[in-house]
Amino acid sequence: MKQSWLDYFRHNAWPAMPWDDPYRLTREERSAVASSIPQFQLGEGSEGNAFVQRARRFAGDAQFIPTLRLFIQEEQRHSASLGRFLDLHGIPRLKKHWLDQAFRRIRRLAALELIVTVLVTAEIIAVPYYRALRNATQSPLLGALCGQLLRDEAAHLQYQAGTLARLRLGRSAIRRALTELFHAVLLHGTVLVVWMEHRSLFLRGGYTLTMFRRESEHELSTVHLATYTYNAPVRLNAQPAWTCNSKEDSL
Repeated sequence: MKQSWLDYFRHNAWPAMPWDDPYRLTREERSAVASSIPQFQLGEGSEGNAFVQRARRFAGDAQFIPTLRLFIQEEQRHSASLGRFLDLHGIPRLKKHWLDQAFRRIRRLAALELIVTVLVTAEIIAVPYYRALRNATQSPLLGALCGQLLRDEAAHLQYQAGTLARLRLGRSAIRRALTELFHAVLLHGTVLVVWMEHRSLFLRGGYTLTMFRRESEHELSTVHLATYTYNAPVRLNAQPAWTCNSKEDSL
């Protein structure tokens, strides 16, 4: 039986995390993640006020705003969990970062579709990032966190693809092609910026720039395909698995 996205987010409880894990990061591991995780932790913690404000003007169903609020809360849970990991390892949190401020500024000024597009871009980037982060250390806690984050990101991309499908309903093929071209340009620019900011982490996690770019392109193409084929929410407790390219991702 298919469930709504509202039910999905209501019931998407996290499994217990090994917060009492005694593993301590090595000097090399700490060097790779200490300046990287805080940036993503900051980015995951948006309050989403502009998103909700724009969404109120969207002629969606009655569940649209409540579902959006639960989605934002799940993003905030990501931030809180990453922040707890940082605190356990004595790594300072960031209060602000120029890249996060740039994304937030765009979201404050943009219309709903651009807000969703920017958010989807960040979610796409997060998939190869969390894979690289999982590979970058031997920490069981960080590995468990990344596994759950990847499962959530898969669902988030499917959810936002549905939102984009509804926003783009009835557009001509030319207009859709131009929209997708803009998104591709935005993604490639973001890939380059994120690579420059997190190069050490990606390399330690086994990623080259080419691998990072290709995985991001694959995620984007899947999102675009989903905007054509979207017809229903996910099954409750199902694993939206299009971003999973290994057995570990689908656990």
